[in-house]
Amino acid sequence: MNDLTNLQEEALTAAAGDADTVAERCRAAGGLLRVTLGELRAEVGYRRLGKYVLEELAERLTEEGLGWFPAWRLSPRENGEPRKDHDLWVFIRDDGLRCQVIDAVQAPDGSDVPTVLNGLLTGRPQDLSPERKLGLIREIVGL
Repeated sequence: MNDLTNLQEEALTAAAGDADTVAERCRAAGGLLRVTLGELRAEVGYRRLGKYVLEELAERLTEEGLGWFPAWRLSPRENGEPRKDHDLWVFIRDDGLRCQVIDAVQAPDGSDVPTVLNGLLTGRPQDLSPERKLGLIREIVGL
């Protein structure tokens, strides 16, 4: 991060008093939190959303050990018209089941998809096929 970003962050933090960061709120919520692009934008101290702001938001979340979905919301190429009221789910990247499932859906080439999906509903009476489980997860992450 550059000095200007650090100064903006300090000013925002001072103005907000003891307000928690998105990362702190996510951890307090059990590792999954729904936020808006406007909330994220305000946390980094910008007044408008744009290509470089989306990139900075993605970098910030990654630095704080968080992932997000739908992934396209923070992609300048895929989200040509970001809006402050667009929702985004953030989650802790802790290699837990939630993280594994989201990674399996968003980047299946880097995951053991059958193992992750079979672990998803372990202990539940429903016997869903891996394809149906994947379909349900895709609905959740907006793919």
